[in-house]
Amino acid sequence: MPKDFSGKNLRGRNFKGQDLTGAKFIGADIRGANFTNAILREADFTRAKAGLQRHWTIFLVTISLFLSVISGYISGFATYWVAVFLTVYNIKQFTIPPGVVVLIFLEIFFIATIYKGLGAGAVVGAVAAAGAAVVAVAGAVPGAMAGTVAMAAAAAAAVVMAVAVAAAGAEAAVGAAVVAVAGAVAGAVVATMAEVEAVAVGVAGAGAGAGIGICIAWLAMAGDEEHAFVRTVAIASATTGGTSFRNADLTDANFTEATLKSTDFRTANLTRTCFRNTEKLDRARVGNSILADTRVRKLLVTGNGYNKSYVGANLQGANLTGDVNLSYANLKQANLSEATLHQANLEFANLTETQALATDFTEAYFTGACLEAWNIDATTKLDRVNCRFVYLLEYPQPGTGDRERRPHHINKCFEPGDFEKLYKKIMETVQILIKDGLNPEAFTAAFQKLMQEFPDITPESIQGIEKKENDVLLTLKVPEETDKGKVEQIWDEVYQARLEAQIQAEQLKAKDEIIAIQKYYNHVFEGLVKAGYTKNSNLNELVKLLTPQPVNVKFINEVKSTSESKAMSDQIDQSRKIEITGGTVNASGAGALSLGDISGTVANTINQLSDSPKPDEPGIKELLTELQTAIEAETDLSDDDKAEALEQVKTLAEVGKNPQESTMQKAGKTAMKILKGTIAGLPTTATLLEACSKLLPMIAKLLPLA
Repeated sequence: MPKDFSGKNLRGRNFKGQDLTGAKFIGADIRGANFTNAILREADFTRAKAGLQRHWTIFLVTISLFLSVISGYISGFATYWVAVFLTVYNIKQFTIPPGVVVLIFLEIFFIATIYKGLGAGAVVGAVAAAGAAVVAVAGAVPGAMAGTVAMAAAAAAAVVMAVAVAAAGAEAAVGAAVVAVAGAVAGAVVATMAEVEAVAVGVAGAGAGAGIGICIAWLAMAGDEEHAFVRTVAIASATTGGTSFRNADLTDANFTEATLKSTDFRTANLTRTCFRNTEKLDRARVGNSILADTRVRKLLVTGNGYNKSYVGANLQGANLTGDVNLSYANLKQANLSEATLHQANLEFANLTETQALATDFTEAYFTGACLEAWNIDATTKLDRVNCRFVYLLEYPQPGTGDRERRPHHINKCFEPGDFEKLYKKIMETVQILIKDGLNPEAFTAAFQKLMQEFPDITPESIQGIEKKENDVLLTLKVPEETDKGKVEQIWDEVYQARLEAQIQAEQLKAKDEIIAIQKYYNHVFEGLVKAGYTKNSNLNELVKLLTPQPVNVKFINEVKSTSESKAMSDQIDQSRKIEITGGTVNASGAGALSLGDISGTVANTINQLSDSPKPDEPGIKELLTELQTAIEAETDLSDDDKAEALEQVKTLAEVGKNPQESTMQKAGKTAMKILKGTIAGLPTTATLLEACSKLLPMIAKLLPLA
């Protein structure tokens, strides 16, 4: 039975690591209690009072007052010395009293600090000090040092007062400011009793410093981003000794109307934790949780998100149950996964690209909401949703103004249960957008991989292949429990790898064709030279000679009779035809070597490499031989793919002959990419996959290509 601590005084109690699932702490005083690492699932902290115990509050305020005196004393002392230096070294040059110059300098620093933060204030103050130094070179160094000390003291005062605000409220900050001024007066008077003007300047500067401290503290605790550092330091200090839920499991816990000042929620599990109508949650230490976002924190406390922007907000696991108003809210690209929005009002809200996996929308209101590309799955609850119609496009289509309303007709609305049925059907499909058209080879490889990884996916699973401008939308029917994210990830990885490999192969093929054509031109030209033509011959006559009939590469053997030309002609694809028409070159034909011929060529190229100098450590020759054997033995690889893979092994062997040459390095890296793309579509049980995972990194390291 869950424990009941309702109404009890639990100040300073240690519950560290305890299992308190379902425990009741309604109205309990838990100030200073330690719940670190505790299991508090479904625990009820309604109207509980968390934070600092009284003695910790007194301690922090006392420290704040003491530090305020010190900072005020230093500020007054330093401001006095700025005035003294300006007076001693520049009194004759100034028509404006030096004290006024000091106050102007500090005013510049204070204004910049208020509007842009302490960092910007320090920079502007340094520039102002440099300007003063131009006027008074002799007093520049000591004056600047005194000014810097004054600014540092003012900054310290701001932090101290912020700590006072976080710990005990605005009254403590006012007290800290008063003692800061008192300390400033003391600092200025102690500095000298003779320089009345300098003392006045010191007091005025210190008073201004105290004022800026209060202002910065107020802005920081109000959430001003320019003073986030001050706020962070203040809250971190004020939570020391406060109630700690650090690393606790607060799943489904309830903090309704609780006071949470000086409470530590760092690394706690806040999944579906209720913070409705809590007090001083902004004074809690929340780390990187969803409470760190001011927008989200206010929404969780007030429940009012009407017409507000939560674009890209992290609301994962948020508890937005009940009378939460998110109508007309912009939740585009927000993360609502694992959140609960039971009975929430989402009418006309923008849910474009919103993540809603395992989200509970039971009895929520969806009329008019935009659901373009939102991400839901079988764990998303849409039971008894109240919805008359929705839109599937965020912006109207050009020309028609259509936003893809569902139901389509403006006079038709969903009947009860229709919305759930519609999206249940959607949840049984995966839609994959294939960019820039469909590549048949990459499509086949990716689909085969999906069928291997997901037995329920078959060719009959294809529900549609729809053209979307330059892209193609593939729709697959899958069981509800299918991991749709994994389906899309596997598809993208295999499709892109195969596409890239094909592009690389086509580039190499085009390069080989260009080389063959260039060789052909050389042979033809040499034949023409023998026939009496020279480089200065009439170009039209040459074109006429070459134009009438398609020229077979075998012609090279007829126009070049030397042994050198014979050796070269043997290396050219004898079945490929090169047509030259009006100066345009068109290559056609196949002439592919058999797999056995390619295998023999690859073996010969590998055998030209040196053996490994260490018998127990394979070298590049041994690794490539092993890779060739694995490719030839792989039964799941087609002959065309084997031929392609063996060509890349040959390229790697060529690289091994001269691995330091930049062009060979580039060719080797391309060959590695093509090999990886070729095997991407293989089943996970394929032996070639295991062989490549071992051999390719070793080959890349030896060549080196890594």
